[in-house]
Amino acid sequence: MMKTVNLQINSKKVFAEEGTTILEAARQNGIDIPTLCYHPRLAPLGHCRVCIVDVQGFDKPITSCDNPVAEGMVVETTTPEIQEMRDQILVLSLATHPYKDCLTCERTGTCELQEKAYQFKVELPEQLEREVPAEKAEDNPYIVRDEEKCILCGRCVRVCRTGPGCYVYELVGNGVNTRVVPYKDGKEVSMEEAGCIFCGQCVDVCPVAALTETGRAAAGREWELSHIPGVCVECSIGCFLERQASGDDLIKVTVPAEGEKVSWICQKGKFGVHRPEPDPVEAPLQLEGSDYKEVAYDEAVKETARTLLDIKEKSGPGAVAVMASGKQSNEESYLLQKLARSVLGTANVDLGVEKAWGQAYQGLYKIIGPDVCGPTPATMQECEAIIVIGSGLEESHPVAAFAVQQAGRFGDAVIVRISDKKEELKSAFKEICVEYKPGSETAVLKGLTAAMRGDDLSGPAKEAGVAAEDLQKAAEQVAKMRSCTVVGSSFFENADDAAVEALLAMAKAGGQLEYGRSDLLLLSRYSNAAGTIVLGGSPSFGPGFVALNGEAGLSREEVASAAVNGKVKGALVFGDGFSDSKPGGLDFLAISCINRREVPEKSDLVFPAQPPERKNGTFTNSSGEICINKAALEGGPESPQDWKLICDLAEAMGEKWNYSSLDDVREEMQGYIPG
Repeated sequence: MMKTVNLQINSKKVFAEEGTTILEAARQNGIDIPTLCYHPRLAPLGHCRVCIVDVQGFDKPITSCDNPVAEGMVVETTTPEIQEMRDQILVLSLATHPYKDCLTCERTGTCELQEKAYQFKVELPEQLEREVPAEKAEDNPYIVRDEEKCILCGRCVRVCRTGPGCYVYELVGNGVNTRVVPYKDGKEVSMEEAGCIFCGQCVDVCPVAALTETGRAAAGREWELSHIPGVCVECSIGCFLERQASGDDLIKVTVPAEGEKVSWICQKGKFGVHRPEPDPVEAPLQLEGSDYKEVAYDEAVKETARTLLDIKEKSGPGAVAVMASGKQSNEESYLLQKLARSVLGTANVDLGVEKAWGQAYQGLYKIIGPDVCGPTPATMQECEAIIVIGSGLEESHPVAAFAVQQAGRFGDAVIVRISDKKEELKSAFKEICVEYKPGSETAVLKGLTAAMRGDDLSGPAKEAGVAAEDLQKAAEQVAKMRSCTVVGSSFFENADDAAVEALLAMAKAGGQLEYGRSDLLLLSRYSNAAGTIVLGGSPSFGPGFVALNGEAGLSREEVASAAVNGKVKGALVFGDGFSDSKPGGLDFLAISCINRREVPEKSDLVFPAQPPERKNGTFTNSSGEICINKAALEGGPESPQDWKLICDLAEAMGEKWNYSSLDDVREEMQGYIPG
């Protein structure tokens, strides 16, 4: 239990937990202490000294952002001497900052230096000559650097090292000519050469406009932008984000101002979506000869409904398939599987769930019960040991990789790597690597479980082709520490029933799974896999994990094979479903997508889809949390929202669903969501 500390700030008695900084204690009690280099998601820097305070018993002021409270401490935050020192600090920052550009700077009104200068009525000093480039550095497609505006706060340096662990930035030079530059092997280089992965975290923490997104200039003042909460659908982590828009233009993507300290996004989330889309699908298209012509929306809906029903009647419901990319919302997944099962009568439903991942998720749910959330990037920071199963985590789920790296570097966690590929996660000073032969997933997991239970390891270790002592060492670390397991999507590509069973058994043996608690994070290659499977978007389960008792449908891989030989004759696809071309044995393919480049050759009908920034709905992240995504942009294609398209198809097939809004859909969904 944390000890409570009593102290006094500006003659006010306050209480704070031991270890709390003076700054945090003040703000928790409504007392403002100004800051410039401090950022709530970073470890305190203490660089700028704007947050200095007087503490009784100290000979000189101390920084409040990185000094903890103490019992009986007496603090003053606004003495004349303190204020004079703050003014001098701000004057020096302004003397090396081109404040004459404020009229045309995109951060005007939200610039933290500007705000502090206004707050303390600082007189503008003469500008000091600095030896820094006058031209902006635009040596990459994502981030613009304006060194003249840099105030040397150090935030970009700190976040780069503590977040992705890339060490891109370095302070060079002396005095007023000190610069923050991409640096490698003793010389200034481009950001890419310095190892930048363009996650954009440095841009998000910059207090001025020294770092901005490419294309941000003259795209709208910060206070003019709408700030819309949303969810990243680039991977199954489902990070919270904020889309900022001006009119019908998406200006930038960032994280909410309030949130977990590790609530970052990666390059995929911040820069992965570029608007406007090149060659977008703006209206329904019908194949005519070798080209497409625009058709009326109602006509396209009726044609799709008529053709799919005709295939069902002539060849049976098994000749029809419904698929999606996994990026659709929970409401869309529910309606799509309902259209497939209740209207078309087919079990060939794969809306974005790997078979092995689905089995693992269902098995996990059986153990922990309903309403239980698993590990998040934030809770992973508190673990003393993290088992990472599978390879390529940095590419498939960068934010999960960030969290593992941070736990290893700054939380002193032991990272246990279990993979069939030799690789290092830029994580830790304490890392145990267990490399197994491809196809030996089950054996190595059984071996780790045996080691945790104190059983004989010789058999499983030999079968997996790993050293028994490596398994023993890994098991010992997990057994004596609070741990979690992160299973990368690569594991599920080859995992069979036995591997899934061994995974769950290992997590139970390691104390990571029990009723009401989970420290097992299952990562899918599909963005909304957790919501999709619960709501019936898998060929193996109906809504609410209802088993289909031997009547399971075909997976997307099986549908693709069946479409080649003509066993599946008609398909409705939202997003990814088939590769470059419609299979030869498929008579009819209707697809909904954002861009013409995504349309498989010889698709019969194409509907325009809504990108995430134009979509309302809910998504379920890999921890099991349901997150709300709101449309940041209105308008778009003339066709209705994706969920309404599904309803219109059902109506054209003779059904009367009568959903007037997404709230109606959610109300019906509630009866199928476990817990």
